[in-house]
Amino acid sequence: MRVAIVVTQYEAGGAQKAAINLANGLVRAGHQPTLVFLYKKAEADFYIEPGVVVEYLLAQKQPVSLLLLSLPRLVSALRRAGAECVIAFTHYANLYSALAGKLLGVPVVISHRNPLFSYGRLARLADRWLARLGCLSTVTYVSGAVQDSFSSHYAGQSLEHKVIYNCVEQRNGLESLPPIQGDYILAVGRLSEQKNHELLIRALSRSCYTGNLVILGEGERREALEALARRLGVDSRIEMPGVRSNAEVNAWLRGARAFFMPSRYEGMSNALLEAIINRTYTVVSDVAPQVEAVTFEGETYGEVLAIGDVEAWAASMSELEDGNKIPCPRVYDALAKRYSFERFMNDFLSLLPAKTR
Repeated sequence: MRVAIVVTQYEAGGAQKAAINLANGLVRAGHQPTLVFLYKKAEADFYIEPGVVVEYLLAQKQPVSLLLLSLPRLVSALRRAGAECVIAFTHYANLYSALAGKLLGVPVVISHRNPLFSYGRLARLADRWLARLGCLSTVTYVSGAVQDSFSSHYAGQSLEHKVIYNCVEQRNGLESLPPIQGDYILAVGRLSEQKNHELLIRALSRSCYTGNLVILGEGERREALEALARRLGVDSRIEMPGVRSNAEVNAWLRGARAFFMPSRYEGMSNALLEAIINRTYTVVSDVAPQVEAVTFEGETYGEVLAIGDVEAWAASMSELEDGNKIPCPRVYDALAKRYSFERFMNDFLSLLPAKTR
């Protein structure tokens, strides 16, 4: 089957990783996928199977061009690909794919990666309007918590809804490098307001933990985070090496004392799932998708802490002075199956038009 997978931008992000995992899996299953990116934002080290066709509609982000040219260029790309089904990741890709699919008479599956409240008002209105026009066939959600946030958004619309968790693809360099040595706790994610790294710096300054805090990622909050670390006197113990390859991230995860993720909101973090698969102890904020990600039948893989309780995060760090914490083995086994590549592919393959599965 010819499947087009559409993503807003190419960069080292979670939605991009999920889309590329899907494309690679489709090739291995005997299908013919085309990956279409509206524009290229940054280089990344993803492995893409030779059988995957990759197209960029724009060489870089140009707001006016993105708005005016994305739809006609996407329609042309889908025609060239002979797409029999379109699967879209990220919000602008969802909107343009829904319109293009309607024009071409092709079924469209969209994927919501973050809770509804994180979308702007116009984006929410456009999404609901397209559903009412019959531009969508199936809506997927990266977690049950994200689906819950859309509970009334599609009221009255005849759509198929499905939760499809992200996966950890073992072939993408998961263990290709040895663990990074040292005494450190790790955080991974954009240096942004959403990821809430300030809380970790404050907690480190109040804890009895004597190791370092390593934050992998890049973003607009770098200078603010560096200034906060200097002000609290922990700048010599904060490392921010920037964006790292997938293999390097996993090497950092395997060497870390624990993985800390105090996000203000999430959909389903790939970094968190990789921490779990690497058997790294996890400490996450109590926002619903984070709780869902680390919980199985009422048991938790690591710890869940209140998002605003700096003292609780500091206490968790302090406990590492007494030795590494061990996550629950039974929960690990269950989550490893939940976040497997096989489960991920079976979920998406079940959405392809029945006659071509």
